[in-house]
Amino acid sequence: MRVTVKRRIGMRLFLAIPVDAACSEQLKTRLSAFQTRPEIAAMKWTPSPNWHLTLSFLGEVSEADYQAIRESMSDWFAEGMSYFEADLLTLGGFPNLKTGPFWAAKLDATLMMQSLVREIDDHLRPLGFAKRKHAFRPHITLGKWKGASDDFPTIDEPLEPIQLRVDRLNLYQSVLTPSSPPEYRLLNSLPLETY
Repeated sequence: MRVTVKRRIGMRLFLAIPVDAACSEQLKTRLSAFQTRPEIAAMKWTPSPNWHLTLSFLGEVSEADYQAIRESMSDWFAEGMSYFEADLLTLGGFPNLKTGPFWAAKLDATLMMQSLVREIDDHLRPLGFAKRKHAFRPHITLGKWKGASDDFPTIDEPLEPIQLRVDRLNLYQSVLTPSSPPEYRLLNSLPLETY
């Protein structure tokens, strides 16, 4: 008789900025104008409670590595990192404007944003996480295209003056489900200083 051993998979983790209530409401208002368009009918929209700005996707992480990240987070901004506002620039295809496959609110990669990402990367490296392979392109995923790639809606809509308040860094676990959107469980939250 053959026995199948179920392998335990690690936790799927990422570090992100949550979308604050004011930003979320403004995005919902702007999106409502697009969601009824027939050319966008094949878009699977991301539920607004799942909106976030990913700063570092960690992938499958062991329980021991999760504990190490959680414990080290309290020292990450010991010298202070002030909160700031980030401008949402455009709404459209990501990573490619013409083929997507995601629809996202794209943000300005300001020096403050880049500094925050660099500091996170610097703290993750001693814990065994590899250096980032691609340039950081800040965005909030709002939907995924389920239609033919040739039919992807090539819209590049300005979003100004919408701003995202960057005042905390959250550690999330992404729990994938077969039939519904992923569940993002908050595991730790690190507020940025208010000076």
